[in-house]
Amino acid sequence: MKELFQRVKMDMVVSAVLCTVLGLVLVIWPQQTIDIVCKALAVGLVILGIVNLASYFGNRGMHPFSGALGLIVILVGIWIFLSPESIVSVVPIVIGVILVLHGVQDIKMAIETKQNGYDRWWAMLLIAIVSLVFGVLCIVNAFGVVTLAMQFVGVALIYDGVTDLWVVTKAARTAKRMQEEADALDVEYRESDDN
Repeated sequence: MKELFQRVKMDMVVSAVLCTVLGLVLVIWPQQTIDIVCKALAVGLVILGIVNLASYFGNRGMHPFSGALGLIVILVGIWIFLSPESIVSVVPIVIGVILVLHGVQDIKMAIETKQNGYDRWWAMLLIAIVSLVFGVLCIVNAFGVVTLAMQFVGVALIYDGVTDLWVVTKAARTAKRMQEEADALDVEYRESDDN
């Protein structure tokens, strides 16, 4: 159980740091970041399509749709590479969904820390609610201007990353304190049992 908690904690810390870094990059270089991400996605799709086509021609026994799928993926990749602005509007939605999921995860942690006796669990709950609001605003794309939308997404990611680090730290301290109290009770019980 302790190893699982440590792994989950490490995953959340890595996720929080990545969110913060990506948020900073989006705030500082919103348009350039989107161009790079879109072109990287496009190149990845073209490579995936070529691999599908090569597999299809290398093994004719495959389903006939795999060749057509490979060709479609290549064409979509080329289209995105030539006009990255065509998918820019999807980026805030995807990041908004991630923020909503982080918010739900933080709500769960707030409830768990309340059950474990943490007095300020409500602060974690407020942080989680703000993350949810940021996520919803990203999903509905409250800002029409691409650069402004990307900067808002960046701010939301920075907030999410920093607050996730805080939430994980508080949850880990609460869990550690609970474990120490449980161990202390176990030791006291054994000592009195020996007498």
